[in-house]
Amino acid sequence: MIPPRWCSFQNLFILTIVLILVLPNVIPEKSSRRRLRRPTQSPLKNISTSKDQEVSASVNRFRVRTRSSHRKTADNSISSSNSKTSKIDSDGYKVVCYYTNWSQYRPKIGKFLPEDITPDLCTHLIFAFGWLKKGKLSSFESNDETKDGKTGLYDRIENLKKANPKLKTLLAIGGWSFGTQKFKDMSATRYARQTFIYSAIPFLRDRNFDGLDIDWEYPKGSDDKKNYVHLLKELREAFEAEAQEVKKPRLLLSAAVPVGPDNIKSGYDVPAVASYLDFINVMAYDFHGKWERETGHNAPLIAPSTDSEWRKQLSVSHAASLWARLGAPRDKLVIGMPTYGRTFTLSNMDRYKVNSPASGGGKEGTYTKEAGFLAYYEVCEMLQNGATYYWDDEMKVPYAVQGDQWVGFDDERSIRHKMKWIKDNGFGGAMVWTVDMDDFTGNVCGGDVKYPLIGAMREELRGMSRGKNAKDVDWEKLAGRSEEDDDEEEVIEKPAPVKIAVSDVLHRARKPNKKHITKSSGTTDKNSRPPQIFCYMTSWSQKRPGTGKFAPENIDPKLCTHIIYAFATLKEYKLAEASEKDVDRYERVIALREKNPDLKILLAIGGWAFGSTPFKELTGNVFRMNQFVYDAIELLRDYKFNGLDVDWEYPRGSDDREAYVSLLKELRLAFEGEAKTSGQPRLLLTAAVPASFEAIAAGYDVPEISKYLDYINVMTYDFHGQWERTVGHNSPLFPLESATSYQKKLTVDYSAREWVKQGAPKEKLMIGMPTYGRSFELVNTSQFDIGAPASGGGEPGKFTSEAGFMSYYEICDFLQVENTTLVWDNEQQVPFAYRKNQWVGFDDERSLKTKMAWLKEEGFGGIMIWSVDMDDFRGHCGGGKYPLITAMKQELHGYRVKLQFDGPFESSNPNGQYTTKNPNEVVCEEEEGHISYHADKSDCTHYYMCEGERKHHMPCPANLVFNPDQNVCDWPENVEECMQHTQAPPTNR
Repeated sequence: MIPPRWCSFQNLFILTIVLILVLPNVIPEKSSRRRLRRPTQSPLKNISTSKDQEVSASVNRFRVRTRSSHRKTADNSISSSNSKTSKIDSDGYKVVCYYTNWSQYRPKIGKFLPEDITPDLCTHLIFAFGWLKKGKLSSFESNDETKDGKTGLYDRIENLKKANPKLKTLLAIGGWSFGTQKFKDMSATRYARQTFIYSAIPFLRDRNFDGLDIDWEYPKGSDDKKNYVHLLKELREAFEAEAQEVKKPRLLLSAAVPVGPDNIKSGYDVPAVASYLDFINVMAYDFHGKWERETGHNAPLIAPSTDSEWRKQLSVSHAASLWARLGAPRDKLVIGMPTYGRTFTLSNMDRYKVNSPASGGGKEGTYTKEAGFLAYYEVCEMLQNGATYYWDDEMKVPYAVQGDQWVGFDDERSIRHKMKWIKDNGFGGAMVWTVDMDDFTGNVCGGDVKYPLIGAMREELRGMSRGKNAKDVDWEKLAGRSEEDDDEEEVIEKPAPVKIAVSDVLHRARKPNKKHITKSSGTTDKNSRPPQIFCYMTSWSQKRPGTGKFAPENIDPKLCTHIIYAFATLKEYKLAEASEKDVDRYERVIALREKNPDLKILLAIGGWAFGSTPFKELTGNVFRMNQFVYDAIELLRDYKFNGLDVDWEYPRGSDDREAYVSLLKELRLAFEGEAKTSGQPRLLLTAAVPASFEAIAAGYDVPEISKYLDYINVMTYDFHGQWERTVGHNSPLFPLESATSYQKKLTVDYSAREWVKQGAPKEKLMIGMPTYGRSFELVNTSQFDIGAPASGGGEPGKFTSEAGFMSYYEICDFLQVENTTLVWDNEQQVPFAYRKNQWVGFDDERSLKTKMAWLKEEGFGGIMIWSVDMDDFRGHCGGGKYPLITAMKQELHGYRVKLQFDGPFESSNPNGQYTTKNPNEVVCEEEEGHISYHADKSDCTHYYMCEGERKHHMPCPANLVFNPDQNVCDWPENVEECMQHTQAPPTNR
């Protein structure tokens, strides 16, 4: 028997042995983990720093990636197998949501406020947009800031952090309406960049934002590309330095970036951009929309196989892969997901699939109020009210059709496909444009689920369920096609032509006959041309009394290179004659070409009295604008005008600026296409533009309009007039030395240079020359020099009948009256005259010759004259007819304008006379890779094969003729117009 005491000792001994054996296997593992684990305490106490807020991107840190936590897969999710390992941060995939401050203004159920946002819906919330004032970051909407006791939108967004402290909020600056010029100016110099940066940091901190989102849409060209990188680099450096100084987490830096291959390559140094940004929001939507004339999905995951090679680049997968291929880390790329659709109006309701013809954008939504655009909840209403739902398994996205309305959008099904694709390809997460266009109430789309789309993203990427009973809406079941409608669209298959081997085609193809060109004895310099002389003729000049009455027959056809008839008007948004009498006047003006076939005659639309509003309304709707464009072509061709002059006085603001460019672009593209079809010389496109540097800045994207315009008529006159209370010259060439810095900008020289500075080619600039003067009534007859006090405009002219205004021939009368004093201003290089209390500043032959010498020295393209009917067209002044225009023309004789601008349309030649197109001529205008067949109307045994834009003249086999109805070589008896064809004789045996 063992004593109890020894038993106790024995038990203790055994326990010790067991511990010795076990501890070596336990302790090393435990200590190993401790060595590898990141410290639980940050070196800077009381500072929480998430991975995307590390102090410096350039510091290499030892990182241990923790095992991802097990997440329950939702019932609706698409399983992701064989997923590529991605460098997703420890916080998981990002769900970045943009909130727009204009969504508060939508009516009824569309009205969206910060309180409608579920706090844990997104990982990052971006407030769109801030603004830029005097180069500094500022708010935009009046209620963005808290004031007068009312909590502003900024603070209401920040209140979401009380429920979700992990939520990161950023402020975005830029956007489509913001435009690019402000970014160009702000990023152009280090001083401008630093002014912005050091206004942005306190602005963001004071309003508790966690970062800044740069939405420059878009940098373009080498200067922008370089300056964009400089801006991001300096922002990141300043954010890091500020974080260390104030002992706070670093401000985040993100950017919204484009998906167009041309935009990416022309404006983004991708590796450099990616190195400074915490994450990159790829705007993977708006691939297709109302700006196109065929239906296309807003955001296809994969481009349809029916797309052209170029259009196949327009997909989510291609865009994201391009950014990665160009050097952006995949885990920084946050892929854009739209909560809206792009709509179209079908041209033919029987053709409703992708790439079907469309006449423009669809009808505007009840709540979003924009044509060609519907929020997801508006799409849901459309589906619930009879629209048919179609799922495209190739693109992995749906579209819906209701009558002639077509919409391509994303639903829960397509979102889940995209989330699987994001995970499979190692991207950093999803970006949402916008949180306010999802079904945020959960009362519209069905299923009683708030934020069905964003909730599906969160569910797939972050494993957070939308709710126990939440299910995706099965639109295919609720609004899909019935079995009776399952038949495919009817496809008419044309019988194939006789097959001939490609080698045989190339061997037998005849080269197009070379046109015989008669060369002149003199050599033509393609790099220069004579100066252009544009002369405006006003329709109201025919209403002036007595000898002031001006008719088209009064014009010397060889005086000007171009005549512009001012003005036509708009009727129901279509180009139209301003009066019934204009029909006869147009014909009489056009008749001038009988005496000078090289004279170009244009029709002008707009003018000061016409105003800006009709142009705003015209360009505010795509259908209206396109209708105007194509109707204008018809009117111009009917009357045999050579082109159109657009006199919008004046576009102002970013919307007008974009609309003006869009109008000119649509006109130019249409003019180009029409010329190819009609065989006539291309219609010219010109515009009258302001001389004021302020007006230029307010409404003109000068480089863009320069692409589309043939000539730019700069209205370098009306610098001073009766609206002022001091006398000033109508059109001074140079300023007075004593003038203020502002007044020095009101000259012909400064204005012309400003247009060049803003990007206009000198060769396209026609400098305005007035054939009239501006008059004043002096307050004190002893004070008559420039700047003297004036009480208003001078007495009306006998014929022009307008106070403060005199035509040149009326000024001649004024000068011939006794006691009139004529003064030559040697500084401004212009004359003025006064008598008693009447004062007039004008141009005469001397001043205009001086301006011509200046113009030649500067290298401008020519002159524009306002107007031909106010020169001395009757020779009343004693120097012959048209003394002013004649003097300018003589001074320009022998001058050559250098052609240096290399624009997208410069190769097209509008010069030429109206001709009759050969109805039998075949013109090939197919897209590259497309083949079509056309009859040879002069020879039944041959046909033309168009391969892209290349034309081949092909023979049919012996005894056969071409059948244009079937696109095959056929027996003569089957082709009515070729039934009398004589068969070829048999070959010798």
